[in-house]
Amino acid sequence: MLQMNSTHCYYAEMEFDDVRAFVQVVDSRSLSSAARDLNVTQSAVTRRVQRLETSLGTTLLDRGKRPIALTRTGQAALERCRRLLNDMNDLRLAASNGASPLGEVRIGVAHALTEITLTEPVGGVRRRFPRLTLRLRTGWSRDLLERVRSGALDAAVVLLPEQDQLPAEVFGTPLGKERLVVIGTRHDGRSVVRKLHDLGGVQWILNPEGCAARAALQRTLQRANVDMVVSVESYNYELQLALVSQNRGLSLVPERILMRSPLRSRLRILRVAGLHFPLTIWTVHRELMELDQVVGTLNRLLIEELRTPARGK
Repeated sequence: MLQMNSTHCYYAEMEFDDVRAFVQVVDSRSLSSAARDLNVTQSAVTRRVQRLETSLGTTLLDRGKRPIALTRTGQAALERCRRLLNDMNDLRLAASNGASPLGEVRIGVAHALTEITLTEPVGGVRRRFPRLTLRLRTGWSRDLLERVRSGALDAAVVLLPEQDQLPAEVFGTPLGKERLVVIGTRHDGRSVVRKLHDLGGVQWILNPEGCAARAALQRTLQRANVDMVVSVESYNYELQLALVSQNRGLSLVPERILMRSPLRSRLRILRVAGLHFPLTIWTVHRELMELDQVVGTLNRLLIEELRTPARGK
């Protein structure tokens, strides 16, 4: 077993890129995904992890499992490697001394928020801080929140139910409200106002499992003894709306997405008593004063984007 508490500095012989590759493989759960996130080849990621293992004299990854799993030594090393990367990045940010921060900022974005036009907010942060490297990761809100808490991400833009509280170790700023609505086609001949029991036998077009809104919908229908039949799963809201417009089923999407969709004239909101899922958009981040100006800039640009009137395409 690797003695991680030895007075000998194991990290002295390591390359930070090797440590970063190891952590990214664990976070991405595959070599190919890690290579894409790091913008290098898969063979480069493999070499870096192997080089780290050689430096430590132990095996960190169990490559015989899919997805790739950590060995016992790998589990012991992971959090220390995270802290090493975070400490180095914090040092670079802190050493800026009033200049544009230098380093890497890892930002998560909830799946449901990727269809906000992120080009301008991210571009604005890059222009404001040209020496920063931004790494974006998408995921479910609760997973991203945990990654911020553990230090795997520096910040994230997430969607949380209004009543949810942030973990004590995480700091956050509410950016705005998100309203989820049930969407149907204008030509399905159904009443605009319906009850939960009217949804029996409906085909649903929803996000894959792991989506908090889908889980809330399922719980609500179960309490009403209504089965939820999912016919199509897709992360892409525009695809969901296209299928709804073809009368393939109903969907549950942010009203903001509907208002910005070129298909909105063919769709309508179905008012269903008992279906009410108020959410809040948050930017959350770990405690680091040097991140304040970066997160503050991102918040301002995201708020501007959220306030942009719906526009057709």
